[in-house]
Amino acid sequence: MKENSSILHNRQKGVILDKQSVTLSHSKKEELLREQGKPLEALRKEIIKKELSPNVETRSYLFERFLQQNGKPELVEEARTVKIEEYATKPNQVMSELSFIGASLAEGFLDFYGIQLSHVVENYEKRLHSIELESVDQKESGFYIGKFTEGNLAIVSPRLDSEEQAQEKLSAFLTMKQNRQKDYSQLELEQNLTDKD
Repeated sequence: MKENSSILHNRQKGVILDKQSVTLSHSKKEELLREQGKPLEALRKEIIKKELSPNVETRSYLFERFLQQNGKPELVEEARTVKIEEYATKPNQVMSELSFIGASLAEGFLDFYGIQLSHVVENYEKRLHSIELESVDQKESGFYIGKFTEGNLAIVSPRLDSEEQAQEKLSAFLTMKQNRQKDYSQLELEQNLTDKD
């Protein structure tokens, strides 16, 4: 992810390390984990949502369609007066404008945004990623290929020595997968043509 959030954890609880806390001593990090640690799965979900939120597509026509489909067509005209596309850069201003028009419009937008964010997170969780893990005692670190599901991390590769190596392995796997899908599609097309004969 763009922020490359570092999480210090003990497999149950975790805490996000900022630039200052990364350099803390081992004992200070353990103390920080004890005092401020959150359940690990919830923390990962929070980070994923936070980092993916700028990728949410907030387009007026999508919001209008959402209002129509959810039985609120009377709000569509009012919704057109607010530039919701600016939500990623000016969330407070957009929410203020929506709230000024009416609470139901603001609630509708929050429902819409939640659904859009869920789609972005779902797409993120379907993909494999290069992940760096470092042991708490900082004597060993490594890169892995893995994926997240509901905040749970599943490692699918052996330990790799560098981020470049992890990216190369991931690219090679994705290329192989894409080629297999092409082969399967071609085979299916040939089968359909044979069945028609």
